[in-house]
Amino acid sequence: MSTASKLAQLKEMTTVVADTGDFGAIAQYSPEDATTNPSLILKAAQMPNYEALVKEVIASASNGNLSSEEQLSTCMDTLYILAILD
Repeated sequence: MSTASKLAQLKEMTTVVADTGDFGAIAQYSPEDATTNPSLILKAAQMPNYEALVKEVIASASNGNLSSEEQLSTCMDTLYILAILD
């Protein structure tokens, strides 16, 4: 029995929820919902496939007159939005 058919069977019996910061995995398995937390987002941000995105967001946030706290908040918000749109 393939993994896909097991996942389809599981989806018939319960709500499938992804608990990850990896938006690629969320898209791949199409869960009904997703949960995440800052530690999962940090782990995902360290993945090679998100490296260019993280560097771009950091460079963009550091080009203004924002405090360190504002830069961090801007980076987190922007990363989240761009990852969803990716």
